Amino acid sequence: MSNMKDYAMWLDDSGIAFWDNTIGELVVPDSVDIYDTNLVEQYHDDAKWHGIEIEIDEDDYIIDEEEELIIDDGDLDDCAQTPESYWFSPDGGLTGDAYNFLYNADVQGELI
Repeated sequence: MSNMKDYAMWLDDSGIAFWDNTIGELVVPDSVDIYDTNLVEQYHDDAKWHGIEIEIDEDDYIIDEEEELIIDDGDLDDCAQTPESYWFSPDGGLTGDAYNFLYNADVQGELI
């Protein structure tokens, strides 16, 4: 599915616009600018719509004696001392895991 079609479906689902089956088009009220930056940001930030709603389980986070956050996802190879060290290398660039995540999201057509 194209990103524009997904956006149109989100507009319809949110009640901002509606899909008219008779004419086969999205009907947008005159007062709504679907290209407005704030509206597009709402679409991008709608985690529930994009299926990335995450329930936080307190058992997934372990605070050690030095109060560093350790993410416990059960896979010790992916474990990092902080979320920042998982995504960013010490020199300030992205890690290989970060590049892999972004590549896979791009291949699947997700908006980043």
